[in-house]
Order: sequence, then C-alpha cells, then structure tokens
Amino acid sequence: MSVPQTWVLATVPIAFFLLGSAAYLWGVRKVGKLGTAWPIWRTFMFVGLGMPLAILTVSWWPGARSHELFAAYMTQVVMLSLIIPSVLVLGAPARLWRSATNTPLGADNKHSVLDSSVMRGLTHPLMTPLLMLALPVVVVFTPVLRLTLENFAAYSVMQVLLLTLGLLALLGLVGGQVPEHGIPYAAAAFIAFFELILDAIPGGVLFFTTSLMAGGWYATHGDPGGVDWAASDQRAAGAILWAVGEGIDVPFLLVIVALWMRADAAEARRHDAWLDAQAAAAADAELKAMLDDPGTR
Repeated sequence: MSVPQTWVLATVPIAFFLLGSAAYLWGVRKVGKLGTAWPIWRTFMFVGLGMPLAILTVSWWPGARSHELFAAYMTQVVMLSLIIPSVLVLGAPARLWRSATNTPLGADNKHSVLDSSVMRGLTHPLMTPLLMLALPVVVVFTPVLRLTLENFAAYSVMQVLLLTLGLLALLGLVGGQVPEHGIPYAAAAFIAFFELILDAIPGGVLFFTTSLMAGGWYATHGDPGGVDWAASDQRAAGAILWAVGEGIDVPFLLVIVALWMRADAAEARRHDAWLDAQAAAAADAELKAMLDDPGTR
C-alpha cells in the first residue's frame, strides 16, 4: 500500500506567487524612496500572510492530494479563489502600484491597466459577488475539472488564474485602487445578499447529487477509490464549498454595508460643505449690498 503524498513541488504557481511578492516588495521600496511610508501591516498581509498561504495551499495537502481526493481539490479551489484573495486585497497592491509608478487614481488614465474598461468591469460592485460565485462553479461543473486533472499545464494555469481573478474581483473593496463606479451601495448590498443565497446551490448540488463529477475520475484514481467512496468524497467536497462559500459571503456583505455607510457619511459632509458655502456666499452678497446702498449706512 502506497503512502499518501503530503507535499508537492508546484513549481509554476510557486514561481508566480514569489514573483508577485517580489513585485510588491519592489513597490514598497520605491514608495519609500519617494518619501512615503507604506504601512507595515499591509505589507505583512500581502507578503507575510497571503502569499505564504497561497504557496502552502498548492504545496501541502490541498495541492498534493487534489488528484486523489475531491475534498482536497475543493479545498484548494476555495482557498485560492475566495479566502486568500480576501487576505491579499488588504495589502492594497493596486494602490501600492499607483504610488510606486505615480499613476493617479482616475478614469481618465486610459493608458493604465487598472483604469481599463475590463478592469472596471471585473471590479464593479454588482459583478464582484457574481464573479466570486462563478470561479468555483466554472472549475467544478464544467470540463475544466477533468481537464485540470488530466493535464498538468492546465492544472497549473488554473491555480494561478483562481488567485489572480479572485484578487482582481476584490480590488474595489479597498479604496484608492480602482475608480469608483458610482453605483448605489444599496444595489451592491442587495446583489451580495442574493449571492449569499445562490452560494448554497453549487455546494448543495455536489452534496446531494448521485452523479460523480469529472466522469468518475476519483472513483478510479482516488485513494482508496470505488464508486461508494468517491460519492462520499464528493459529498465532503460539496460541504466544503457550501460552508466556505457561505462563510466568506457574510463578511463580504458586512464590508459592502460598511462602504455604504462610509459613502453616505462622505456625501453628508459634501452636502454640509455646499450648504456652508451657499450660506457664506449669501452673507457676502448681503454685506456687499449693504455697503453699496447708501441708505443702509
């Protein structure tokens, strides 16, 4: 009986993650040379916590056993597409890039990738929750699952894309990274709440269905294998997707509500400033009229 593999050297995703860490540290150094201190806690969230978690995910049990256990594969998918991007975005990588390359925030910067129409679509408040739901669904419920299990190159690309797209989708949650879309946060909160309900569907389908995914790959390649074992393993994968999907949506919804409250407070301050300016202008006009009218002297 073979000993289950616990670790694997995932060269392609690890190289990509290390390159991302190096680029981030370059940005921190460049910003420092420009005279701006980058918050240490943001650097830790990206380089000290997020990227090590990504490397651990593709190298340890979720990555090493993903071709033998559907539960391991699903753990890797939700880690790379949902959990780790939520950590990385706290590092504000796009804001750091803007500061290091002197690219101001604004929709007029058409030359900037961060301000492109594609990026604005990916980070749209109404698109973000749907994209977060779509990432695991596309991987698990399409031929992508079987392709990544049979093809090492496709598997490596999938690992990189899950993390990249998950991070891009969340950039709008930290201010100063992408232009604001002007969408009412009430609509974004409604979509996020609706997606909270939808997230239960993919996990529930995996948990309750009797059909094996990927053409029964895990029944023949799993450890120990067999149809009954594969069905049990698939239920475990469904439970993971269900639980993590619902769990990550609750804080996401809270973030949307917090952004909504912050936007309302900012709008109230702008309105108050406008009223003060109008009152000051009226007072100046009245004073000028009194000085110009000899009868009031």
